[in-house]
Amino acid sequence: MKKYILAAISFAAFAYTIWFMHFGELTTIEGSLSKTGINHTFLFAIWGIITFTALYLNVFTLFSEHIKKYSWKKFYFTMMLLSATGMALTLSCRFGYEFGAEYYLHCAGSLTFSILTSVIVFTYYMLNFRRHRLYAIATIVIGVLLITDMIFLIAYKQNALIEAVPILFGLFIMPLTLFIDKEKDYASQRA
Repeated sequence: MKKYILAAISFAAFAYTIWFMHFGELTTIEGSLSKTGINHTFLFAIWGIITFTALYLNVFTLFSEHIKKYSWKKFYFTMMLLSATGMALTLSCRFGYEFGAEYYLHCAGSLTFSILTSVIVFTYYMLNFRRHRLYAIATIVIGVLLITDMIFLIAYKQNALIEAVPILFGLFIMPLTLFIDKEKDYASQRA
């Protein structure tokens, strides 16, 4: 039953992200999720909360079911706590040069959330690389996606498409993993 609830929350976050992106342009900085959030503050807050909740619950479930080694759980908890702080800064601080320090806190929070959540998800799949073909494919796809996303971010600056693709993939692959993988604790036997 838990995996169906997680799938429903992930689907809701996935659908809401797609819906929220329609308020801005997909391929320009004016359409970035943060820029869109300036005009739709409440909707942006809902996006941040539902997205973080879906990602957190999926990662928590995957780590608790498949990784038993305490040091990895401590790593996960620390990273998710810092990621939550990043999302809180992203949602509570306004985006725009005219807001001064608040703008820099927003950017720092957004980067903290994005980077740490990506590291957590990538680390989970990498630890389970040999477990199942899904993990191997997901590890490679996530690695390529994050590197490509970083290159596009540097080359084209931020926009909704660059920001959302890794989030959308995470919201898709983690519930899928819960449905496909039935084994428990493989990675901790090797780690």
